[in-house]
Amino acid sequence: MLKAAKRWAYPVVDLLLDATLRPLNAVLPRLLRGRVYRNSVLEISFMIHEPANQVQALRRLGIKADYLAVGASPYWNQSDYRVDYSESRLRRKVQEFWWFWSVVARYEVVYLHFMITLTQSGWELPVLKRLGRKIIVRYAGCEIRDREKNMSLHPQVNICQECDYNATICRSPLNRHRRALMAAYGDRFLVSTPDMRDFVPNAEHFPFFAPEVEAPIRAETPARKRGRFKIVHVTVHPGIEGSRFIDSAIRNLQGKGIPIDYVFLTNVPHARVLEELRDADLSIGKLKMGYYANAQIESMCLGVPAVTWVRPEFMTDALRDSGFIFSTLADLEATLEYFLLHPDALEEKRRIARASIEKLHDNTVLAGRLQAMYAQLKTG
Repeated sequence: MLKAAKRWAYPVVDLLLDATLRPLNAVLPRLLRGRVYRNSVLEISFMIHEPANQVQALRRLGIKADYLAVGASPYWNQSDYRVDYSESRLRRKVQEFWWFWSVVARYEVVYLHFMITLTQSGWELPVLKRLGRKIIVRYAGCEIRDREKNMSLHPQVNICQECDYNATICRSPLNRHRRALMAAYGDRFLVSTPDMRDFVPNAEHFPFFAPEVEAPIRAETPARKRGRFKIVHVTVHPGIEGSRFIDSAIRNLQGKGIPIDYVFLTNVPHARVLEELRDADLSIGKLKMGYYANAQIESMCLGVPAVTWVRPEFMTDALRDSGFIFSTLADLEATLEYFLLHPDALEEKRRIARASIEKLHDNTVLAGRLQAMYAQLKTG
């Protein structure tokens, strides 16, 4: 009886709470529009390291930049604010209201990673607009991809072919709802890699910030001193990455007598990724997407050449002359074999890896671009 009563009461109380909060959200923007941190941006995401890198770079330019993470993660735990919502729907509504008006509403610009919003329904987005705040949406993955379109545009190889999610992310009703919200309320749209402009042509490619890590200074990696090569492959999506093809190429090379210590990392803390990359000879990743991403940048910042694939239309002289090693999945075994049997060529890539990636992903330049973007949005 008690359970049945609760099932009946919750929707009723839910509606009453909505009815109470809605007029408050209509009145408060008029009263609190001027209650704002000057020169400020709040980045919202699930708990991940990339927004933390970004706000650090922005702070050096004098911007009040903070990072609010929604939920927790076993892989990363650093943010300025962390919101852990109650499982109770009623309690969550109160928490959302409190977090919005005490924190989010005070920033001039709100920067949304992965279409993550503070609230479950996204009710705060129109309220932010009434407050005169600006919203930047940064798409970074499957949340914006269209599987059918991707398969049609790139039938030979694409990231959707062996989807780890059975295409549930891109097709889910919640995802469609969020896409509509972003399109309706976003002021500026960014993508982390240029291949995603296939799905949001009006978005601007804005690269990842480089992590601030120290590269080890040594003549040889520990593996090379032992007459071996250490190769690291990092992913949380083995299907999307084509991990089985990478594993097959490595096994074939080992069968040819090339001494390889292969480290495959999936769903591990970010600190473990950096630890394994630090003494690697090579890393491999993003051979199906059409452009490199965060793990390859981290590898290069540690002085470790990254084997990856960039679609021809995105290739530049700066990329060709960098520490990246470009390959397709079909050519991966031959590419690896060449560099492992020609250590001088591998050493040259290692020598230029860090400097070249810092030039491609100059944090000061990127932070300046964002600063200019924020200024333009606020005056526009």
